[in-house]
Amino acid sequence: MVIGANLYWQADNSLTERPRGPRMVAVAVAPVTQGPIVDIREFTGSLRASDAFTVAPKISGRIARIHVDIGDRVQRGAIMVEFDDAEFRQAVAVAEASLAVARAELRRAESEAALATRELQRTQQLSQRNLVSEGELDTARARADSQQAAVAVAAARVQEREAALLTEQVRLSYTVVRADWNGGLDSRLVGDREVNAGDTVSANAALLTVLGVERLIAVAYASERDYPLLAVGQTVSVVADALPEREFAGVIARIAPRFQEVSRQARFEVTVTNEDELLKPGMFITVRVEVDRADPATLVPADAVVQRDGRTGVYQIRQDENDDRTYAYFIPVSIGIRDAEQVQILQPELSGKVVTLGQQLLADGSPVIIAQDF
Repeated sequence: MVIGANLYWQADNSLTERPRGPRMVAVAVAPVTQGPIVDIREFTGSLRASDAFTVAPKISGRIARIHVDIGDRVQRGAIMVEFDDAEFRQAVAVAEASLAVARAELRRAESEAALATRELQRTQQLSQRNLVSEGELDTARARADSQQAAVAVAAARVQEREAALLTEQVRLSYTVVRADWNGGLDSRLVGDREVNAGDTVSANAALLTVLGVERLIAVAYASERDYPLLAVGQTVSVVADALPEREFAGVIARIAPRFQEVSRQARFEVTVTNEDELLKPGMFITVRVEVDRADPATLVPADAVVQRDGRTGVYQIRQDENDDRTYAYFIPVSIGIRDAEQVQILQPELSGKVVTLGQQLLADGSPVIIAQDF
């Protein structure tokens, strides 16, 4: 028993003292590929209507009827709100009566002026035959001139009454509020309603908001790093959080010339086509801007790029022809465009396979065993 135990101890000791090579590391690898890659920057923001206006009355008064509500589609020129118009109709009636009086006074002045003119003509004829004195002629002439002046005053009073009537008619027309806008489609949507029938409102008080949603504005903000990459006229895509499966085409319309002091970001606006009206003002959106593209490019998975001793690089897989073992060698690289899945390798030229998992266990030249070969 003692002899057997001693032999076992010697055999085990000889195994532990046997020289060993570097420990093999299990890694996952992926091929270096050639293909296109795009540098896309994303900016968050929200949508607002490009064409929106607040419907407000030009007069104060009591609302009699409201013909539309939130979400209704209105046609250009359609009646939206009606005010109680009794007071305004009465004012029109008074103005019409005043105009009628003024016109009657004008006709009387014209008649008296015509009579004075005929009397002046007769007096002139008698004066030529020395049948009347110069004083009587002057009196007839002065009366004719006075009656002509009275006609002018009466005519001016008619114009004044006509203007007053027109003013009251215009005020009466203000009791009917219509949908009216310039350009765009002939129909729009009611976005907000601020009042109810029976409310008494003042002039210029907000009644309704009307929106044109066939074209929207995406308002987003860019950091100092991304700001130089933007340009007016640049095409972009817009994705709404509520509609993640759809991309909408857009164009950068405006870029602010300054940064906000608090956020250090600059505002920019994108015009978005919305012909099917799926997008709505107020939606949270992401603006995607393509700022660079490479095709073809040498590409490796993003997981393959690591930092070692302050250098950026990848572990490239190589087969040793002498001992048929596989090794991983650290290759410093210069990278270009990076997206969520791939990285462009600018230098050096790269091919074969690179390590994508297990780099933290590797040293330059470590022997490896590829995971899928287990």
